[in-house]
Amino acid sequence: LDKLVNHSRKELYPLIVEQNILNVPPKYFLNSKNNQVEVLLPVCINVENISEDDESVSLKMDDEGEYKKLIEENGHIENNQLVEDEIKVVEPLTIKFGSATLGNQSIFWEPTNTEKVFNTNTGIIGTMGTGKTQFTKSLITQLIENQDKNLGNEPLGILIFDYKADYIKEDFVSATNAKIFDLYNLPFNPFALFGDKPMLPLHTANLFRTTLSKAYNLGNKQQNKIRTLVMDAYEKVGIDVSNKATWNKLPPTLQDIWDLFQEQDKIEQDSLYAALDDLVSFQIFERDSQKTESLYDLVNGVTVINLSGYDTMVQNLVVAITLDVFYSQMHQQGSSIFEGKFRQISKMILVDEADNFMSQNFGSLKKILKEGREFGVGTILSTQELTHFKTSDNDYSAYILTWIIHRVSAIKNQDIKAIFNTSGKQDEEYFMTQIRELEKHYSLYIDGEKKVQMMRDLAFWELRLNEIN
Repeated sequence: LDKLVNHSRKELYPLIVEQNILNVPPKYFLNSKNNQVEVLLPVCINVENISEDDESVSLKMDDEGEYKKLIEENGHIENNQLVEDEIKVVEPLTIKFGSATLGNQSIFWEPTNTEKVFNTNTGIIGTMGTGKTQFTKSLITQLIENQDKNLGNEPLGILIFDYKADYIKEDFVSATNAKIFDLYNLPFNPFALFGDKPMLPLHTANLFRTTLSKAYNLGNKQQNKIRTLVMDAYEKVGIDVSNKATWNKLPPTLQDIWDLFQEQDKIEQDSLYAALDDLVSFQIFERDSQKTESLYDLVNGVTVINLSGYDTMVQNLVVAITLDVFYSQMHQQGSSIFEGKFRQISKMILVDEADNFMSQNFGSLKKILKEGREFGVGTILSTQELTHFKTSDNDYSAYILTWIIHRVSAIKNQDIKAIFNTSGKQDEEYFMTQIRELEKHYSLYIDGEKKVQMMRDLAFWELRLNEIN
Protein backbone atom coordinates (compact mmCIF):
# COMPACT_ATOMS: atom_id res chain seq x y z
CA LEU A 1 0.00 0.00 0.00
CA ASP A 2 2.84 2.38 0.81
CA LYS A 3 4.32 1.78 -2.63
CA LEU A 4 1.00 2.36 -4.35
CA VAL A 5 0.41 5.64 -2.52
CA ASN A 6 3.88 7.16 -2.59
CA HIS A 7 5.16 6.23 -6.06
CA SER A 8 4.31 7.71 -9.41
CA ARG A 9 2.19 5.95 -12.00
CA LYS A 10 5.22 5.72 -14.28
CA GLU A 11 7.09 3.75 -11.60
CA LEU A 12 4.13 1.55 -10.76
CA TYR A 13 3.08 0.65 -14.32
CA PRO A 14 5.79 -1.97 -15.01
CA LEU A 15 5.40 -3.44 -11.52
CA ILE A 16 1.64 -3.86 -11.81
CA VAL A 17 1.31 -4.70 -15.49
CA GLU A 18 4.58 -6.46 -16.35
CA GLN A 19 5.63 -8.01 -13.05
CA ASN A 20 2.03 -8.35 -11.80
CA ILE A 21 2.94 -7.72 -8.16
CA LEU A 22 -0.77 -7.58 -7.28
CA ASN A 23 -1.33 -11.09 -8.71
CA VAL A 24 -4.29 -9.92 -10.76
CA PRO A 25 -4.84 -11.99 -13.94
CA PRO A 26 -4.29 -9.81 -17.04
CA LYS A 27 -7.75 -10.62 -18.37
CA TYR A 28 -9.21 -8.44 -15.63
CA PHE A 29 -7.20 -5.37 -16.65
CA LEU A 30 -9.33 -2.66 -18.25
CA ASN A 31 -7.97 -1.36 -21.54
CA SER A 32 -8.96 0.05 -24.92
CA LYS A 33 -9.73 -3.43 -26.33
CA ASN A 34 -12.82 -3.79 -24.21
CA ASN A 35 -13.66 -0.15 -24.99
CA GLN A 36 -12.87 1.15 -21.49
CA VAL A 37 -10.22 3.46 -20.14
CA GLU A 38 -7.41 1.69 -18.33
CA VAL A 39 -7.64 2.27 -14.59
CA LEU A 40 -3.95 3.15 -14.45
CA LEU A 41 -4.41 6.20 -16.65
CA PRO A 42 -3.16 9.24 -14.76
CA VAL A 43 -5.71 11.88 -13.89
CA CYS A 44 -3.55 14.80 -15.00
CA ILE A 45 -1.78 14.48 -18.39
CA ASN A 46 -0.65 16.87 -21.10
CA VAL A 47 -2.77 16.31 -24.18
CA GLU A 48 -0.06 17.55 -26.52
CA ASN A 49 2.30 14.78 -25.38
CA ILE A 50 -0.13 11.94 -26.08
CA SER A 51 0.54 9.92 -29.21
CA GLU A 52 -1.16 6.88 -30.68
CA ASP A 53 1.95 4.83 -29.90
CA ASP A 54 2.13 5.83 -26.26
CA GLU A 55 1.82 2.50 -24.43
CA SER A 56 1.33 4.22 -21.10
CA VAL A 57 -2.08 5.50 -22.24
CA SER A 58 -4.58 2.85 -23.24
CA LEU A 59 -6.73 5.28 -25.21
CA LYS A 60 -6.82 5.94 -28.96
CA MET A 61 -6.84 9.61 -29.95
CA ASP A 62 -9.67 8.99 -32.40
CA ASP A 63 -11.79 7.40 -29.70
CA GLU A 64 -13.83 10.58 -29.21
CA GLY A 65 -16.43 9.05 -26.93
CA GLU A 66 -13.87 7.69 -24.50
CA TYR A 67 -11.93 10.96 -24.60
CA LYS A 68 -15.04 12.89 -23.56
CA LYS A 69 -15.75 10.30 -20.90
CA LEU A 70 -12.23 10.72 -19.54
CA ILE A 71 -12.72 14.48 -19.32
CA GLU A 72 -16.07 14.12 -17.57
CA GLU A 73 -14.75 11.63 -15.02
CA ASN A 74 -11.31 13.04 -14.28
CA GLY A 75 -11.11 16.71 -15.04
CA HIS A 76 -11.52 19.37 -17.70
CA ILE A 77 -9.45 20.73 -20.60
CA GLU A 78 -8.01 24.19 -20.22
CA ASN A 79 -5.40 25.46 -22.69
CA ASN A 80 -4.84 21.93 -23.99
CA GLN A 81 -4.19 20.69 -20.49
CA LEU A 82 -6.29 18.08 -18.69
CA VAL A 83 -6.51 19.62 -15.25
CA GLU A 84 -7.43 17.71 -12.15
CA ASP A 85 -10.41 19.24 -10.39
CA GLU A 86 -9.53 20.14 -6.83
CA ILE A 87 -11.54 18.60 -4.05
CA LYS A 88 -12.05 21.20 -1.36
CA VAL A 89 -12.66 20.13 2.18
CA VAL A 90 -13.97 22.97 4.33
CA GLU A 91 -13.39 22.60 8.05
CA PRO A 92 -14.99 24.80 10.71
CA LEU A 93 -13.05 27.25 12.82
CA THR A 94 -13.29 25.55 16.21
CA ILE A 95 -12.98 27.11 19.65
CA LYS A 96 -12.93 25.03 22.82
CA PHE A 97 -15.16 26.69 25.40
CA GLY A 98 -14.56 24.13 28.11
CA SER A 99 -15.67 20.70 29.32
CA ALA A 100 -19.14 19.54 30.32
CA THR A 101 -19.48 18.88 34.04
CA LEU A 102 -21.49 15.76 33.17
CA GLY A 103 -19.32 13.35 31.22
CA ASN A 104 -16.37 15.72 30.86
CA GLN A 105 -16.84 15.96 27.09
CA SER A 106 -15.20 18.93 25.40
CA ILE A 107 -17.59 21.70 24.38
CA PHE A 108 -16.71 23.40 21.12
CA TRP A 109 -17.97 26.56 19.46
CA GLU A 110 -17.90 26.73 15.65
CA PRO A 111 -18.40 30.38 14.70
CA THR A 112 -18.05 29.78 10.93
CA ASN A 113 -20.60 26.93 10.89
CA THR A 114 -24.03 28.52 10.38
CA GLU A 115 -25.82 25.26 11.17
CA LYS A 116 -24.49 25.51 14.72
CA VAL A 117 -23.90 29.25 15.14
CA PHE A 118 -26.31 31.40 13.14
CA ASN A 119 -24.56 34.58 14.22
CA THR A 120 -21.44 35.10 16.31
CA ASN A 121 -22.87 37.71 18.69
CA THR A 122 -22.02 36.52 22.19
CA GLY A 123 -22.90 37.61 25.72
CA ILE A 124 -20.44 36.81 28.53
CA ILE A 125 -21.70 37.53 32.03
CA GLY A 126 -20.29 37.22 35.52
CA THR A 127 -19.49 39.23 38.61
CA MET A 128 -15.90 40.06 39.49
CA GLY A 129 -13.74 37.05 40.31
CA THR A 130 -15.91 34.43 38.56
CA GLY A 131 -13.55 33.81 35.62
CA LYS A 132 -15.36 35.93 33.04
CA THR A 133 -12.25 37.73 31.79
CA GLN A 134 -10.18 34.52 31.79
CA PHE A 135 -12.80 32.87 29.59
CA THR A 136 -12.95 35.86 27.23
CA LYS A 137 -9.16 35.98 26.87
CA SER A 138 -9.15 32.27 26.05
CA LEU A 139 -11.83 32.80 23.40
CA ILE A 140 -9.96 35.67 21.72
CA THR A 141 -6.64 33.81 21.82
CA GLN A 142 -8.12 30.72 20.21
CA LEU A 143 -9.79 32.79 17.49
CA ILE A 144 -6.38 34.14 16.52
CA GLU A 145 -4.59 30.81 16.86
CA ASN A 146 -7.16 29.00 14.69
CA GLN A 147 -7.83 31.72 12.13
CA ASP A 148 -6.26 29.58 9.39
CA LYS A 149 -9.53 27.60 9.51
CA ASN A 150 -11.53 30.71 8.63
CA LEU A 151 -13.29 30.33 5.29
CA GLY A 152 -10.94 31.45 2.54
CA ASN A 153 -8.06 31.62 5.07
CA GLU A 154 -9.16 35.19 5.75
CA PRO A 155 -7.16 36.65 8.67
CA LEU A 156 -9.28 37.92 11.53
CA GLY A 157 -9.43 41.42 12.89
CA ILE A 158 -10.51 41.73 16.53
CA LEU A 159 -11.22 45.15 18.06
CA ILE A 160 -11.21 45.26 21.86
CA PHE A 161 -12.48 48.17 23.93
CA ASP A 162 -10.65 47.66 27.23
CA TYR A 163 -12.17 49.61 30.12
CA LYS A 164 -10.05 48.07 32.92
CA ALA A 165 -6.65 47.40 31.29
CA ASP A 166 -7.24 43.63 31.35
CA TYR A 167 -6.19 43.11 27.72
CA ILE A 168 -2.95 45.09 27.73
CA LYS A 169 -1.19 42.72 30.11
CA GLU A 170 1.96 41.06 28.84
CA ASP A 171 0.66 37.47 28.84
CA PHE A 172 -2.31 38.31 26.61
CA VAL A 173 -0.33 40.63 24.33
CA SER A 174 2.33 37.94 23.91
CA ALA A 175 -0.24 35.22 23.20
CA THR A 176 -2.15 37.24 20.59
CA ASN A 177 0.49 39.67 19.28
CA ALA A 178 -1.98 42.43 20.13
CA LYS A 179 -1.49 46.07 19.16
CA ILE A 180 -2.25 48.50 21.97
CA PHE A 181 -3.56 52.02 21.38
CA ASP A 182 -3.94 54.45 24.25
CA LEU A 183 -6.39 57.34 23.96
CA TYR A 184 -3.76 59.54 22.38
CA ASN A 185 -3.55 60.30 18.65
CA LEU A 186 -5.70 57.37 17.61
CA PRO A 187 -4.71 56.92 13.94
CA PHE A 188 -8.17 57.08 12.34
CA ASN A 189 -10.35 60.05 11.52
CA PRO A 190 -14.03 60.19 12.51
CA PHE A 191 -14.65 62.57 9.59
CA ALA A 192 -13.02 60.47 6.86
CA LEU A 193 -15.46 59.70 4.04
CA PHE A 194 -16.04 56.11 2.93
CA GLY A 195 -18.60 55.18 0.30
CA ASP A 196 -20.64 57.06 -2.26
CA LYS A 197 -23.94 57.66 -0.47
CA PRO A 198 -25.49 60.92 -1.72
CA MET A 199 -24.65 63.85 0.57
CA LEU A 200 -22.18 61.65 2.49
CA PRO A 201 -20.45 64.54 4.33
CA LEU A 202 -23.82 65.61 5.71
CA HIS A 203 -24.60 62.06 6.87
CA THR A 204 -21.21 61.93 8.61
CA ALA A 205 -21.85 65.27 10.31
CA ASN A 206 -25.29 64.15 11.46
CA LEU A 207 -23.90 60.91 12.89
CA PHE A 208 -21.23 62.78 14.87
CA ARG A 209 -23.87 65.22 16.13
CA THR A 210 -26.14 62.38 17.31
CA THR A 211 -23.34 60.54 19.12
CA LEU A 212 -21.97 63.65 20.80
CA SER A 213 -25.48 64.61 21.83
CA LYS A 214 -26.14 61.25 23.53
CA ALA A 215 -22.81 61.28 25.35
CA TYR A 216 -23.05 64.86 26.65
CA ASN A 217 -26.82 65.43 26.55
CA LEU A 218 -26.65 68.33 24.10
CA GLY A 219 -29.65 70.55 23.48
CA ASN A 220 -31.09 71.32 20.04
CA LYS A 221 -29.13 74.55 19.66
CA GLN A 222 -25.85 72.82 20.50
CA GLN A 223 -26.65 69.94 18.14
CA ASN A 224 -27.25 72.32 15.24
CA LYS A 225 -24.07 74.20 16.06
CA ILE A 226 -21.84 71.12 15.94
CA ARG A 227 -23.32 69.97 12.64
CA THR A 228 -22.73 73.41 11.15
CA LEU A 229 -19.14 73.41 12.40
CA VAL A 230 -18.47 70.00 10.80
CA MET A 231 -19.98 71.08 7.47
CA ASP A 232 -17.96 74.32 7.54
CA ALA A 233 -14.81 72.27 8.16
CA TYR A 234 -15.54 70.10 5.12
CA GLU A 235 -16.09 73.19 3.00
CA LYS A 236 -12.85 74.75 4.23
CA VAL A 237 -10.76 71.80 2.94
CA GLY A 238 -12.55 71.86 -0.42
CA ILE A 239 -15.07 69.07 0.12
CA ASP A 240 -18.43 69.87 -1.46
CA VAL A 241 -21.34 67.98 0.11
CA SER A 242 -23.00 67.41 -3.28
CA ASN A 243 -19.89 66.84 -5.42
CA LYS A 244 -18.52 63.31 -5.05
CA ALA A 245 -15.41 64.22 -7.02
CA THR A 246 -14.24 66.31 -4.03
CA TRP A 247 -14.71 63.60 -1.42
CA ASN A 248 -11.27 62.10 -1.99
CA LYS A 249 -9.60 65.22 -0.61
CA LEU A 250 -8.05 65.05 2.84
CA PRO A 251 -10.92 65.39 5.33
CA PRO A 252 -10.88 67.79 8.27
CA THR A 253 -9.89 66.53 11.70
CA LEU A 254 -11.37 67.17 15.11
CA GLN A 255 -8.68 69.79 15.62
CA ASP A 256 -9.96 71.67 12.54
CA ILE A 257 -13.48 71.67 13.97
CA TRP A 258 -12.21 72.92 17.33
CA ASP A 259 -10.33 75.73 15.57
CA LEU A 260 -13.55 76.83 13.87
CA PHE A 261 -15.35 76.66 17.21
CA GLN A 262 -12.72 78.94 18.76
CA GLU A 263 -13.12 81.46 15.91
CA GLN A 264 -16.73 82.23 16.90
CA ASP A 265 -17.48 85.73 18.11
CA LYS A 266 -19.12 84.37 21.24
CA ILE A 267 -17.91 81.12 22.82
CA GLU A 268 -20.31 79.63 25.33
CA GLN A 269 -18.90 77.40 28.06
CA ASP A 270 -21.62 74.78 27.68
CA SER A 271 -21.87 71.01 27.20
CA LEU A 272 -20.71 71.23 23.58
CA TYR A 273 -17.65 73.15 24.70
CA ALA A 274 -16.96 70.52 27.37
CA ALA A 275 -17.29 67.65 24.89
CA LEU A 276 -15.00 69.14 22.26
CA ASP A 277 -12.54 70.38 24.87
CA ASP A 278 -12.21 66.87 26.34
CA LEU A 279 -11.58 65.28 22.95
CA VAL A 280 -9.12 67.95 21.78
CA SER A 281 -7.27 68.64 25.03
CA PHE A 282 -6.47 64.96 25.52
CA GLN A 283 -5.49 64.75 21.81
CA ILE A 284 -7.49 61.55 21.53
CA PHE A 285 -7.62 61.55 17.72
CA GLU A 286 -4.71 62.22 15.38
CA ARG A 287 -4.54 65.89 14.36
CA ASP A 288 -2.84 65.31 11.00
CA SER A 289 -5.20 63.75 8.48
CA GLN A 290 -2.26 62.45 6.43
CA LYS A 291 -1.21 60.23 9.35
CA THR A 292 -4.59 58.49 9.64
CA GLU A 293 -5.84 55.30 8.04
CA SER A 294 -9.02 53.32 7.60
CA LEU A 295 -10.23 51.87 10.90
CA TYR A 296 -11.10 48.64 9.10
CA ASP A 297 -7.51 48.34 7.89
CA LEU A 298 -6.20 49.24 11.34
CA VAL A 299 -8.13 46.36 12.92
CA ASN A 300 -5.88 43.61 11.62
CA GLY A 301 -5.16 40.94 14.20
CA VAL A 302 -5.95 41.90 17.79
CA THR A 303 -6.29 45.66 18.26
CA VAL A 304 -6.86 46.94 21.81
CA ILE A 305 -8.02 50.46 22.59
CA ASN A 306 -7.01 51.09 26.18
CA LEU A 307 -9.74 53.17 27.85
CA SER A 308 -8.59 52.77 31.44
CA GLY A 309 -7.95 55.86 33.51
CA TYR A 310 -10.34 58.17 31.64
CA ASP A 311 -13.62 59.70 32.69
CA THR A 312 -16.61 57.48 31.90
CA MET A 313 -18.14 60.06 29.56
CA VAL A 314 -14.91 60.23 27.54
CA GLN A 315 -14.61 56.44 27.47
CA ASN A 316 -18.13 55.97 26.18
CA LEU A 317 -17.82 58.79 23.64
CA VAL A 318 -14.65 57.28 22.18
CA VAL A 319 -16.27 53.85 21.92
CA ALA A 320 -19.38 55.33 20.31
CA ILE A 321 -17.42 57.40 17.76
CA THR A 322 -15.24 54.41 16.92
CA LEU A 323 -18.27 52.16 16.39
CA ASP A 324 -19.84 54.85 14.19
CA VAL A 325 -16.75 54.80 11.99
CA PHE A 326 -16.62 50.99 12.05
CA TYR A 327 -20.27 50.66 11.04
CA SER A 328 -19.86 53.04 8.11
CA GLN A 329 -16.76 51.23 6.84
CA MET A 330 -18.32 47.80 7.42
CA HIS A 331 -20.96 48.60 4.82
CA GLN A 332 -18.27 49.33 2.23
CA GLN A 333 -16.72 45.86 2.51
CA GLY A 334 -19.49 43.86 0.87
CA SER A 335 -20.97 40.60 2.10
CA SER A 336 -18.70 37.97 3.60
CA ILE A 337 -17.93 34.77 1.69
CA PHE A 338 -20.51 32.02 2.10
CA GLU A 339 -19.87 28.40 1.05
CA GLY A 340 -22.43 25.75 1.88
CA LYS A 341 -23.06 25.96 5.61
CA PHE A 342 -19.91 27.96 6.29
CA ARG A 343 -19.64 31.75 6.48
CA GLN A 344 -16.42 33.70 6.69
CA ILE A 345 -15.69 35.87 9.73
CA SER A 346 -13.97 39.16 8.97
CA LYS A 347 -14.04 41.12 12.24
CA MET A 348 -15.01 40.64 15.87
CA ILE A 349 -15.68 43.43 18.36
CA LEU A 350 -15.31 42.98 22.12
CA VAL A 351 -16.75 45.58 24.47
CA ASP A 352 -15.46 44.71 27.93
CA GLU A 353 -17.48 45.89 30.94
CA ALA A 354 -20.14 47.00 28.48
CA ASP A 355 -22.87 47.86 31.00
CA ASN A 356 -22.26 51.59 31.16
CA PHE A 357 -21.87 51.87 27.41
CA MET A 358 -25.03 49.89 26.65
CA SER A 359 -27.02 52.11 28.99
CA GLN A 360 -26.28 55.13 26.76
CA ASN A 361 -28.22 53.59 23.82
CA PHE A 362 -25.71 54.62 21.16
CA GLY A 363 -27.11 53.70 17.76
CA SER A 364 -24.15 51.98 16.10
CA LEU A 365 -23.87 49.16 18.64
CA LYS A 366 -27.40 47.97 17.92
CA LYS A 367 -26.90 48.31 14.17
CA ILE A 368 -23.69 46.27 14.22
CA LEU A 369 -25.34 43.57 16.35
CA LYS A 370 -28.29 43.47 13.97
CA GLU A 371 -26.53 43.75 10.61
CA GLY A 372 -23.00 42.50 11.25
CA ARG A 373 -23.61 38.87 10.27
CA GLU A 374 -24.02 39.80 6.60
CA PHE A 375 -20.52 41.26 6.62
CA GLY A 376 -18.89 38.55 8.73
CA VAL A 377 -18.85 40.75 11.84
CA GLY A 378 -19.67 39.50 15.33
CA THR A 379 -19.88 41.33 18.66
CA ILE A 380 -18.94 40.08 22.13
CA LEU A 381 -20.46 41.98 25.05
CA SER A 382 -18.97 41.26 28.45
CA THR A 383 -20.66 42.58 31.57
CA GLN A 384 -21.39 41.75 35.19
CA GLU A 385 -25.17 41.38 35.18
CA LEU A 386 -27.90 39.91 32.99
CA THR A 387 -29.98 43.03 33.56
CA HIS A 388 -27.49 45.19 31.67
CA PHE A 389 -28.64 43.91 28.27
CA LYS A 390 -32.00 45.67 28.52
CA THR A 391 -32.39 49.43 28.61
CA SER A 392 -35.36 51.74 28.27
CA ASP A 393 -34.74 51.94 24.50
CA ASN A 394 -33.04 48.67 23.54
CA ASP A 395 -33.00 44.97 24.23
CA TYR A 396 -29.52 43.94 23.11
CA SER A 397 -30.14 40.34 24.17
CA ALA A 398 -32.51 39.94 21.21
CA TYR A 399 -29.50 39.95 18.86
CA ILE A 400 -27.36 37.52 20.87
CA LEU A 401 -27.55 33.74 20.40
CA THR A 402 -24.51 32.48 22.33
CA TRP A 403 -24.42 33.02 26.10
CA ILE A 404 -21.79 32.21 28.71
CA ILE A 405 -23.20 32.90 32.17
CA HIS A 406 -21.02 32.80 35.27
CA ARG A 407 -22.22 33.50 38.79
CA VAL A 408 -24.14 36.77 39.07
CA SER A 409 -25.86 38.39 42.02
CA ALA A 410 -28.81 40.20 40.44
CA ILE A 411 -31.13 38.04 38.35
CA LYS A 412 -34.63 38.79 37.12
CA ASN A 413 -37.16 36.19 36.03
CA GLN A 414 -37.75 38.02 32.77
CA ASP A 415 -34.04 37.83 31.90
CA ILE A 416 -33.97 34.10 32.61
CA LYS A 417 -37.04 33.60 30.45
CA ALA A 418 -35.58 35.55 27.52
CA ILE A 419 -32.19 33.83 27.52
CA PHE A 420 -33.14 30.27 28.53
CA ASN A 421 -36.53 30.17 26.80
CA THR A 422 -38.11 28.72 29.93
CA SER A 423 -41.74 27.63 29.99
CA GLY A 424 -42.65 28.34 33.59
CA LYS A 425 -41.64 29.66 36.99
CA GLN A 426 -40.26 26.32 38.11
CA ASP A 427 -37.72 26.32 35.28
CA GLU A 428 -36.82 29.92 35.97
CA GLU A 429 -36.19 29.21 39.65
CA TYR A 430 -34.08 26.19 38.72
CA PHE A 431 -31.73 28.21 36.48
CA MET A 432 -31.59 31.10 38.94
CA THR A 433 -30.43 28.70 41.64
CA GLN A 434 -27.84 27.14 39.34
CA ILE A 435 -26.41 30.55 38.39
CA ARG A 436 -26.15 31.70 42.00
CA GLU A 437 -24.28 28.53 42.99
CA LEU A 438 -21.72 28.44 40.17
CA GLU A 439 -18.10 28.20 41.30
CA LYS A 440 -15.19 30.13 39.79
CA HIS A 441 -14.43 29.10 36.17
CA TYR A 442 -17.78 27.34 35.90
CA SER A 443 -20.58 28.63 33.71
CA LEU A 444 -23.79 27.82 31.89
CA TYR A 445 -23.37 27.68 28.11
CA ILE A 446 -26.48 28.40 26.04
CA ASP A 447 -26.17 27.80 22.29
CA GLY A 448 -28.31 29.13 19.46
CA GLU A 449 -30.88 26.38 19.92
CA LYS A 450 -31.28 27.25 23.62
CA LYS A 451 -29.54 24.05 24.66
CA VAL A 452 -28.03 24.56 28.11
CA GLN A 453 -24.87 22.86 29.40
CA MET A 454 -22.98 23.44 32.61
CA MET A 455 -19.27 23.49 31.92
CA ARG A 456 -15.89 24.11 33.38
CA ASP A 457 -14.35 26.93 31.35
CA LEU A 458 -11.10 26.57 29.49
CA ALA A 459 -9.51 29.57 31.19
CA PHE A 460 -6.80 31.62 29.53
CA TRP A 461 -4.16 30.59 32.05
CA GLU A 462 -5.06 26.94 31.47
CA LEU A 463 -4.93 27.35 27.69
CA ARG A 464 -1.44 28.82 27.96
CA LEU A 465 -0.33 26.07 30.32
CA ASN A 466 -1.57 23.40 27.90
CA GLU A 467 0.31 25.03 25.02
CA ILE A 468 3.55 25.16 27.02
CA ASN A 469 3.24 21.50 27.99
